[in-house]
Parts: sequence; C-alpha cells; structure tokens
Amino acid sequence: MAKSKSFINKKSENFLQKYLNNPSPTGFESEGQKIWLDYIKPYIDDTIVDTYGTAVGVINPDAKYKVVIEAHADEISWFVHYITNEGFIYLRRNGGSDHQIAPSKRVNIHTKKGVVKAVFGWPAIHTRKNKEETPKSNNIFLDCGCKTKAEVEKLGVHVGCVVTYEDEFMILNKKNYLGRALDNRMGGFIIAEVARMLKENNKKLPFGLYITNAVQEEIGLRGAQMIAERIQPNVAIVTDVCHDTQTPMIKKLRRVI
Repeated sequence: MAKSKSFINKKSENFLQKYLNNPSPTGFESEGQKIWLDYIKPYIDDTIVDTYGTAVGVINPDAKYKVVIEAHADEISWFVHYITNEGFIYLRRNGGSDHQIAPSKRVNIHTKKGVVKAVFGWPAIHTRKNKEETPKSNNIFLDCGCKTKAEVEKLGVHVGCVVTYEDEFMILNKKNYLGRALDNRMGGFIIAEVARMLKENNKKLPFGLYITNAVQEEIGLRGAQMIAERIQPNVAIVTDVCHDTQTPMIKKLRRVI
C-alpha cells in the first residue's frame, strides 16, 4: 500500500492505475514498459530500450555527468509447471511469489489464445485430515474449470505459460493506493513523476538524468546490471518499496530483511 500525495494530479493517478493493472511479470515486461514510456515521452529528450527490455528516459543526454534514478518494472508471478490428467495445474515461482497467500486467489493464465481465468485451490478446513497443514509451493494448484488435461490444453494452457494475480488498483480511505504490483511499479511511477515535474517547472539540470525502469529484478537484478554497464552513471539513486512497521506482526526493533 502506498499513500497518495498532493503533487499527484488526475492524469498521473490515471497513469498509475493503468500501469498497476497491466500484467508485466518478470521476463514479460514489454507491455508495461510501453505504458511507462508513453507517459514520460513528453517530459524527456531521448529514450533507450536495451535488448533485455529495460526502458530509459533521458533528460539532457549530452551532459558530461550521468545520474540514474531507477526502479524495476517486473512483478512476481508463476509458471505453469505440470498439468494432471484430471485438469489441475501445478506451478513454479517466477520471482518471490508467496505460496501462503495463494489459496483462493483468482489468477490470469496468459496464453497465445488470450487470458484463461483460474483460481488457486485449497481444501476446506473440515476436509483436511491434518488441520495444521499449510499451503506449500508443491501442494497448491490451479483449477480453470476443466476435467481433463486435454481440456486444459484446448484452452491454450501449456507448461511454461505465465500466471499473474487478478487483483487491480484500489484507493482506500481516499488516500491510500493499493495494487497488485506496487513492488515496484510505485518506484516506476515516482521516477516518471520526477520527469513530469522537472518539465512542468522548467527545471534545467547541470547533468544528464537517466530515468531507468529496469526489468528482471525479481530474479537477480539482471536488467539493472545490464543497463548499468551500458549507461555507466556517475551516481545512481535506486527506488524500491519497503515494509510498513505499523502493520500487525511486524517487529519494529528487528530488521525484516
């Protein structure tokens, strides 16, 4: 969850909603990058998109010194790993997906034929022999309403299809933003807003600013590593999310990570 600020106008809030709602799982960030680049285009002088898919908006590209402000564009997701003869789908993580929150969550399976709707299954408590059994990555599964493997495959679902949660943008109490991929599209939103405010306030920079939306952070910072080699900045400021220590069960005196 992120708190809204007064500098956010309706246009930027609409961008944030569109940006958060768009699925851009690790390794498949291109559609989200198009949304991001379209938004910042009026506020920058040049763009870079590398082979990995990292997108960069450049202000003052001919300056001697280079400053990067960075976020990452990808979101955690799942891969279809195995389809049973009964039509149930087992998964593997793509990034740090939390198996404990998965049961009963609705998802979108992305196929060449389009999105297939499914839900994470988990037995009701009164049907579980071991009442203390917890969801694990190897016992949760997807149900897309099919009774056979052939029926699942007819929908276009196959091993390797990527799966994202269905959750979309919400505003709580008129001031708190909630979305599926705040980690770290909120960072991508913030650095885009820097570009907007520099342009709208006619600020001239004594250095080149490289507004960098990197890919594949969730599986090892791969996009950031590659674009850093290309830009070779003098200074880099990296944005990301962190945990709210006011939340129940978070120990304020202990580091979370």
